[in-house]
Amino acid sequence: EPEPRLKGSIVIPFEDADAAVKEIERYAADPHFAQILMLNRTAEPPGQKRYWKVYEAAAAAGRPVGVHAFGFGGYPVSGAGWPSYYIEDMVGHAQSSQAFVTSMVIEGVFEAFPDLKLVMVEGGFAWLPSLAWRLDKIWKTLKTETPHLKMSPSEYIHRNVYVTTQPMEETEKPEHLLQVMDGVGWDRIMFATDYPHWDFDDPRTALPATLPPERRRMILSENARQLYRLA
Repeated sequence: EPEPRLKGSIVIPFEDADAAVKEIERYAADPHFAQILMLNRTAEPPGQKRYWKVYEAAAAAGRPVGVHAFGFGGYPVSGAGWPSYYIEDMVGHAQSSQAFVTSMVIEGVFEAFPDLKLVMVEGGFAWLPSLAWRLDKIWKTLKTETPHLKMSPSEYIHRNVYVTTQPMEETEKPEHLLQVMDGVGWDRIMFATDYPHWDFDDPRTALPATLPPERRRMILSENARQLYRLA
């Protein structure tokens, strides 16, 4: 308030599932809040049972879980220790996002809560098609390890996972970026500006100029309107 067009996120202490559920239930009926906020670096893989109360409450409230880059789970972003430079940490956002999605899929969160929607925020999106392909390939060999999964990993990803455009992976050839977006799914991409950071994306210039008007509308507004149930 007083700007009705702005919506907030329900910020939860996600490492304390009981406290997080109380916060979700406290604001679940408040139209000022559009989603529930987590970070993509958690103390344990986010698909593990200690977090399931959070996802159950989110699904019951009909609110997507937005997972923003950053966070500190007590472990280095690298698999071999702490990096020397901030740029290494920044590149690690995409790796952390992949690990987050993988855990949610393989642990069976989306099978248990089929209506739960996950929005990966500010971690890029070009990694998602290759992740879905690799998970499917390996799952075909190891599916006996996960009898709780009733669909392929890529099916869960397309049904339950959304991504945002910031930071945009700007390919040298624009058609390559369009191919990546097609692999993600045009109905699963939402524009994010990251304003007022110095490297924010301007909605007038960020998207490829060759993007068809109908798909531009989907990314800039229609997908978010549908997901967040905006008028």
